[in-house]
Amino acid sequence: MKKISFLLIFSFSIIFMLSAMKASNPYKKMDSIAEKVAVLYTANFYKFQEEVNALVLIANKPASLGKLKAVKEQVEKTRLSYKSVEFIFDYYQTFYNGAFINGAPLPKVSEYYEEGNVIEPCGLQALDEAVFEEVSQENNQHIKELAYKLKEKVDFVSNRHLPISLESSQIIECIRSGMVRIFTMGITGFDTPGSTNALKESYVSFESMETTFLLFEEGIHAEAEVKFKDIKSLFKKGKKMLKENTSFNDFDRMVFLKDIVNPLYSDLLDFQNLNKTELKPFKKHAQNYQAKNIFDINFINTDFYSELVYLPLDNPKTIQLGKLLFADPQLSNDNKMSCLSCHNPNKGFGDGLPKSLTNQKGVFTDRHSPSILNAGYSTRYFWDMREYNLEKQVMHVVNNDLEFNTDFDAIITKLNKDSKYLKLFKIAYGDISKQDINQRSVSNAIAAYVNSLKSLNSPFDKYVRYETNEYPEKAKRGFNLFMGKAMCGTCHFAPVFNGTVPPFYIESESEVLGITVGFDSIEPKLDKDLGRLSNGLKIDKNMYFKNSFKTVSVRNSDLTAPYMHNGSFETLEDVISFYNLGGGAGMGLSVENQTLSNAPLNLSKQEIKDIIAFIKTLTDTSVYDH
Repeated sequence: MKKISFLLIFSFSIIFMLSAMKASNPYKKMDSIAEKVAVLYTANFYKFQEEVNALVLIANKPASLGKLKAVKEQVEKTRLSYKSVEFIFDYYQTFYNGAFINGAPLPKVSEYYEEGNVIEPCGLQALDEAVFEEVSQENNQHIKELAYKLKEKVDFVSNRHLPISLESSQIIECIRSGMVRIFTMGITGFDTPGSTNALKESYVSFESMETTFLLFEEGIHAEAEVKFKDIKSLFKKGKKMLKENTSFNDFDRMVFLKDIVNPLYSDLLDFQNLNKTELKPFKKHAQNYQAKNIFDINFINTDFYSELVYLPLDNPKTIQLGKLLFADPQLSNDNKMSCLSCHNPNKGFGDGLPKSLTNQKGVFTDRHSPSILNAGYSTRYFWDMREYNLEKQVMHVVNNDLEFNTDFDAIITKLNKDSKYLKLFKIAYGDISKQDINQRSVSNAIAAYVNSLKSLNSPFDKYVRYETNEYPEKAKRGFNLFMGKAMCGTCHFAPVFNGTVPPFYIESESEVLGITVGFDSIEPKLDKDLGRLSNGLKIDKNMYFKNSFKTVSVRNSDLTAPYMHNGSFETLEDVISFYNLGGGAGMGLSVENQTLSNAPLNLSKQEIKDIIAFIKTLTDTSVYDH
């Protein structure tokens, strides 16, 4: 208590000193708001560090029932303390946060730390899960090791992260990204896999962002005063909602989204503009801070995923050319297959088959053909995530002996004989290279068309963007289940509802679900496809990725049956029933490193129907006329 009091006194002393310095020297260029936020953040971060140290001391005590209770309480205190700094820490230390401090409690491979080696489960989420596991000597030792590892990582980053230098505009970005994180990872239960303490932790995050924002009141521009008051009111209303609704399953996430999260996300941008606070992003990521709604069509910027392409993928000329190529069987060896063969617009850009037809009669591909709608919102491609680039994805289909079974030289020769293509490639790619029609230009055009297939104008989107007041009650219930009790939203992240991770959307996930051959809950049989483990990439050659497959979007799922990488689940009822049982492991199969909890969800038949009703409102066919 004395240490905490000292930190508070220290913080206010520094804030007072900074104010006095500015008053005595008005010509000194000083962002006093940013400096006050930095002082407050630093004090909170040191408090978090103290809680981590206290956790280590408790974890090192001899095993007893009293100790287990004390460890649980201290893990909760430590996590709540972290929630007061996470919205800023995650913005500046995103990869470190995900790898060591508050990432999912799963083995992971990071391209930024540990030289691509597997990082064993660690951090606050791993602790949250561990303290609720069965009491044993092994688990007691595991908790000790997790606590010590967390201390080691927090001490390391503290020495490099602090003192911190902030910009006022970046603080607004931190708060807006924090709103996204609360909605996608807080109230969904992603951050609290053991305790399900989601609403309490979200409240602390929300309150800390409010405290930070209120520091902008000093020296506010007159034009921004009304908007400042609106935001204060929204913070107050949001805190009330989080505090009064303590039941995780009963919390109304739809109301929280429409009445709190989206209005705050919009008003904070308006305030920034009205207060003449220049936008100065600190980091490159996919979240578009000019968007005013989490479900705006431009909320995620797909240009982030295609920086190294031949030409930017938003060029209307290359998109139209790509649409022609997409439908042209000349691209295949026998002039019979085109991209449309497996990606039919009338079937949600899938093909409606468990596994796709090939160029050989009676022979099928190894996997189900996924929809390519919203494919551009990803950092990795194919079910096994073997490709990082939407352009290069084309090459895999061209060279595959069961698909196009050809090469680019042959394709280029064909296209050069077509006067229509000669003209169109000249218009789109003239003077970039000696030959307008080349491997890069062909791939770029097809990638541009695929990237343009953005299906984000569904009845659900229109409702949460305030474009309509009509939305089925059963779909509202389904949305709340999807984002809550059913835990769907912890893997299928809003707004695309795929595996691209919020709040910055700079990496995409795969999952080990224990997929079965068909949905047979009586005598289940595990599918043998190795998935990501056998994709040929060195970084993914880890047993953690055995049977791991990309988390695809659930948007337009009503059009794309059958489901899963093997196409063996015939209906959405089958899919949700599979999850409801806890995946393959929950059905009694031995599944190595299953990332899906094997605990039953206990969804009723009506709740399953409600979730499906919500999923059906994510259908958007307007892109078909693109």
